[in-house]
Amino acid sequence: MKSKLFYLIVFLAFFSRFVGLSGLPPALNRDEAGIGYNAYSLIQTGRDEHGQRLPLAFQSIGDYKMPLYIYAATIPVSLFGLNDFSIRFWSALAGVVSVITVYYLVRELFHSRSVPQAQHHSGGVLAALLFALNPWAIFYSRIAFEANLALAFFLVGLFFTLRGFKNIGYFASGLGLFLLALLTYSSSLIFIPVFLAVYFFVNRRQLDRQRLVFLAVFLSATALIVGSLWSVSAQKSSITIFSDPATIDYYSRTRTEVFDQNQFLARTWWNKYVFFARRVGDNYLATFSPKFLLTQGGNHPWHQIPGMGYFYPLEIVFAVIGLYWLLRRVTRNPQLVTLLVWLLLAPLPSAITIDAPHATRSFHLLPLILILSALGVAASYPYLKKRRLIIFLIGLLYVVNFSYFAYQYITVYPKKIAGFLPVGIKESLKFVNQKNLDGNIYLTGIHDSTYLYPLVYTGFDPQAFQSQASWTKPDSAGLTNAYAFGQFVIVDDLKDVANPFDSAQGKPAAVILPQDLNYQGETAASFGNYRVFLP
Repeated sequence: MKSKLFYLIVFLAFFSRFVGLSGLPPALNRDEAGIGYNAYSLIQTGRDEHGQRLPLAFQSIGDYKMPLYIYAATIPVSLFGLNDFSIRFWSALAGVVSVITVYYLVRELFHSRSVPQAQHHSGGVLAALLFALNPWAIFYSRIAFEANLALAFFLVGLFFTLRGFKNIGYFASGLGLFLLALLTYSSSLIFIPVFLAVYFFVNRRQLDRQRLVFLAVFLSATALIVGSLWSVSAQKSSITIFSDPATIDYYSRTRTEVFDQNQFLARTWWNKYVFFARRVGDNYLATFSPKFLLTQGGNHPWHQIPGMGYFYPLEIVFAVIGLYWLLRRVTRNPQLVTLLVWLLLAPLPSAITIDAPHATRSFHLLPLILILSALGVAASYPYLKKRRLIIFLIGLLYVVNFSYFAYQYITVYPKKIAGFLPVGIKESLKFVNQKNLDGNIYLTGIHDSTYLYPLVYTGFDPQAFQSQASWTKPDSAGLTNAYAFGQFVIVDDLKDVANPFDSAQGKPAAVILPQDLNYQGETAASFGNYRVFLP
């Protein structure tokens, strides 16, 4: 019966992540498009969009991306073509793998005399079920988020190292998976090393000479990865509160004002270290706020599920119960310290950034809260098993929660996100591409990285792009975008469409514009938020 239930959970995880993957979300965001085209460029030329041969750090849309997801994406892009499904494939699969791994991870963590066997079995099943149907987990699995793949590597790596205290092969494999996570998403460079330092200190008595040798190799490889990806780390440092010009300016002005009135207060409460510690603390606590967890989620529109946060209210209630249960038993089972360390460290990568709380940077928190929630349910069951009405009401409330999420995600989300994603640009580009037009095809949005969409949806030859593309100069944030290649010209002002940059370019062959922009030509087709003009 337990195995059938587990297989059902895996099916639910697969179904909720893969069905309709190409159409929901209804358009690629520019990070996804950048991942897809760089993978395609690697397949065709062995170089990224900028012509760099087999890079470790991918410069795309002015950002530097970690390498592993892009290299991994070459496999589904080779098999299924350059499309939305192949770009999102690894994130969706990682979501399923995480569900499976959480089941085994909970069983391994709670395989102890201090925990009844039935409880760690039921805890594993419940954790997997909650993970399979959780809003945050489903939402992130259906977008090409590197963080989702990194989380899967982390979970499998943690399970393997737990097993590895009995089997050296598992231990080495677990460390290898942690290295893959470090190569996948930049926040892992902060969370995983700190987590592992505490984790291995807690389990230091189980580290023999052979395992210490593997750890030394792991530390050396980690240092090599950080050094090789310094361009990523340096670029990401610009989003931390420690280097944000607005934060620094606010601190300097306020401290000067306070100093004029009270020098002691300025040297203590408005001391630089105290100030930034307070900012990090505020950001850290915001990650555990009801607004982030239950009602709104992160601030970025790409990361929001309309009308809700990332957890159902029941999950948080039982997570609190699970945390209480854990704290009472942690002294009897040192392995449980792992969960407390995980809980405390997961928000750190988000807490030091300017836009905290940030859903992607705090993504390691997701499985931990669901594990605690599963423990809370398992711990509460002995008190509830004779109260069938309460169990029925809890089950009904969970179904209502999930139904609400499903409605918001399937019906409301595509309409709301349409204002932030280029919904319809894929169909517009394919429509124009089928016309075999002579002359330039114009789009708007140079600084929105619009250039990535014609690259992806027309399968533009990477070698031709590398040799032909004209690039903007870096802006104040270091963003660089292509604005001309092949037939495609990207502009920011419609007057540049009516009067092209170069009179020799002649009359536009086609113009693809958002619905809210007008053009003197005749509308040939309309798709989502876009209209196609054929002057």
